[in-house]
Amino acid sequence: MAIHNHVMNRLTLPVLLMAVGSLSVTGFAQDPQFSQFYANPIYHNPAFAGGAGASRLILNYRNQWPALGANYQTVAASFDTYVAPDRGRIGIGWGGQAIHDRQGSAWQSSSLSGQLAPDVTLFEDGADVMRLIGAVQATVTSGLYNPDGLSFVDQFSSGGLTNPVSIDPLSVAGVRQTFFGFSSGVVLEHQFQDRNGNLQSYWLGGTLHHIGRSLSRYDVLGQRFGLQAGLRIPLNWKIRPRGLGNEESIDRSVGFTAQYRQQGMDRQLDAGVNLTYSPVMFGVWYRGIPMRKYQQTSQRDAVVLLTALQLNTFMIQYSYDITVSTLSWASGGAHEISIWYGFDSLFDFSGRRANARRARKCQQF
Repeated sequence: MAIHNHVMNRLTLPVLLMAVGSLSVTGFAQDPQFSQFYANPIYHNPAFAGGAGASRLILNYRNQWPALGANYQTVAASFDTYVAPDRGRIGIGWGGQAIHDRQGSAWQSSSLSGQLAPDVTLFEDGADVMRLIGAVQATVTSGLYNPDGLSFVDQFSSGGLTNPVSIDPLSVAGVRQTFFGFSSGVVLEHQFQDRNGNLQSYWLGGTLHHIGRSLSRYDVLGQRFGLQAGLRIPLNWKIRPRGLGNEESIDRSVGFTAQYRQQGMDRQLDAGVNLTYSPVMFGVWYRGIPMRKYQQTSQRDAVVLLTALQLNTFMIQYSYDITVSTLSWASGGAHEISIWYGFDSLFDFSGRRANARRARKCQQF
């Protein structure tokens, strides 16, 4: 993240870890990030719960800055499903997620959240369908600050680390805090057929996490605000690899997706493109705000390369972050893996059989 890059540039590693520990005493640290944010949808917007139109399990793992001693590791597991409308216009998506985040040796947190996302069909005319989805999320988080192995300000002098023992209160014992939070989200999605009868779609979303946080509670990072947008355009390529199904069941598309998020002084933009010819997908993404600087530090972060294999009910995706900030290659970039498993079809996108589809289908990013 850009704010992490800025801190790393200006502080030594021990002081960085001390700063992370200080944040944890107030009960809040910066939220984890995922380069494959579209592969962990309900983490970024609870309105994506049920977005596959089927029950699905999602596992995500991220290892950021593996070459540094203070690397970040995050694991997320989620389940979500969708209850289609019965003689009405309202469907309901719901789900749950568990996340464990480890930021170096000083701070780790675990959270459990539940999402409820009813949707309303604004209009429907054959394959032309527009829906508005609103969502709420409740979360409980337990955070642990561990001072073992950290160095504190009173241990340093002009000659470096000279005092082996710190009298800083933060060096004495760990601190654990448990707190509750609420989030909300909204998504507008529109699916329609193009001139060739293929399904095209776009969606717009917004979310606000940690509702109720305020500076009066010593929260230095505050709420996390996000905007998401995506467009899926089908392609009319006519290549049929042997054994991969007929043309009607193969997804040939290009997807453009972007996300803007802000938490405290940290602002980031993720934008990229995925090219899909099932069962394979390739993508190139950029994270950062090229023209923005924070305290004279550029907000460039990373170029992300990804590849995926997606079958009817299964997807595995891998990405690597090429660091373009001042940390450069010294950080080791970031590795990320996502696995989806659907209890029903997730990726069977027949372009000309819209009437055979469920009420909702897995959003293509």
